[in-house]
Amino acid sequence: MFGRIELVAIGIWVSFAVGGCGGSSEEGASYTPATVPGTTTKRVQLVGFDTSEPLVDALKTGKIQGLVAQDPLRMGELGVRTMVEHLEKKPVDSKIATGETLITPETMNDAAVAALLNPPRASNQSDDAGSAQKTKRWRVMVIPKGTTHQFWETIHAGAKKAADALGNVEVIWLGPQKEDDRTLQIQLVQNAIAKGVDGIVLAPLDSKALVKPVEEAIDKGIPVVIIDSGLDSSRVVSYVATDNYHGGVLAARRLGELLHGEGKLILLRYAVGSESTEQRERGFTDTIAKEFPKLTYLSQDEYAGPTSDSAQQKAQNLVTRYRGQVDGIFCPNESSTTGMLRALEGAGMVAPRP
Repeated sequence: MFGRIELVAIGIWVSFAVGGCGGSSEEGASYTPATVPGTTTKRVQLVGFDTSEPLVDALKTGKIQGLVAQDPLRMGELGVRTMVEHLEKKPVDSKIATGETLITPETMNDAAVAALLNPPRASNQSDDAGSAQKTKRWRVMVIPKGTTHQFWETIHAGAKKAADALGNVEVIWLGPQKEDDRTLQIQLVQNAIAKGVDGIVLAPLDSKALVKPVEEAIDKGIPVVIIDSGLDSSRVVSYVATDNYHGGVLAARRLGELLHGEGKLILLRYAVGSESTEQRERGFTDTIAKEFPKLTYLSQDEYAGPTSDSAQQKAQNLVTRYRGQVDGIFCPNESSTTGMLRALEGAGMVAPRP
């Protein structure tokens, strides 16, 4: 089996083969770059973060060699459940891990991971009762980072699952459309204060910029549970999230093993201030430096931006610049992985298994 080149994206693992089209190379075999069948183009390994229909399809066909999957359904459910338990004066843990799993083409059909690849989703349209009279004991506003990615649709489904099971909580779902609108997310926290909700469940776009509005809510007697991405405050009730650093470790080990510890990498980062993806990127770079010192970077300081379209544009520039040199790529989330996948497909640098 030939060697491979990989890419990791925040929220999703994607890996493009530098060698053959199937699994990893034999133990101890030397790394030999391969080409996409019918071309002279060097094939790249991509490893990413998160799952969506296009990424799962690419994993199935062998265009992607690894996805680090989170459990957004569990995250959304536990975010709401933890808030209600706190409101009912029950003890809650200050940090709750929801798990992370490396999924490869060889393991994607295992029963234990199948549910992570095809989780339930809810419409990301707002659930806002406005000024209507409260109909449940507790009224909780859930504010995601954005409402365009499948990840947040599954967070929404988890929040609704908790509300249906508990029966005593009304969930208000409101969030920015794109994952770069810090101003709107701050306004939504302020709106929650004005509405007099009982609690806020928040996935902060920025670990620092959201501190002030969150602590203003707490000062008004409205507790806050943080999900997905950390906040630089010790006053929140709980942090419910993936171990994002460990997710980056899993991505680095997958890519390092596929490349037999040698080759040239691209790390396409996500966004400045996003604590979750910064942890994934740090886990990746720390592990590469410690365990795979012969892997070196062609680029590790570029950012994909908030959408798959912005990621694709940045990825196309990188693919053009480093064509024929890059062996593996890591992207730390759904949109960055999707954008890179499109760019690699457009450049003819990946191909499905025959």
